[in-house]
Amino acid sequence: MTLEITPADPLVALLLAAHVEGSGIPDSGPRRLELARAVRRRWNSFTHRHPAPAPDTPSARIEDLARGLLARCALRSGSRPRIEISECRELARRLAGVLSEVPHSAR
Repeated sequence: MTLEITPADPLVALLLAAHVEGSGIPDSGPRRLELARAVRRRWNSFTHRHPAPAPDTPSARIEDLARGLLARCALRSGSRPRIEISECRELARRLAGVLSEVPHSAR
C-alpha cells in the first residue's frame, strides 16, 4: 500500500519550514515528499514494529520517529553528520503534533 503524499500535505510544509530554519533534512521537493511518506509510514507502523508489552506512548513514538529521521537524514558529507539526534527529536515532536491530529483512517 502506497501512502499518497502531495506537496500540500502538512508534513511536507513542516519539513520545508524546518529546512528553511536550518535543519539538515533533505532540501529538494521530491526528497521532502519521500521523507514525509516515510514519516507517516513509520508513525503508523509503530505498534507493528513494537509489539506488546512495549509502551505505545507519545514519548516512545516520538523517540522512534526521531531515530527513523536520523537513519534517513544523517548522511555524511565528508566527516560531519548533516543532522544530530537532538535535532531529530525536536523535529519528531513537531511532526507528532501534525500526525496526532490526523484521523487514523486518513493515515
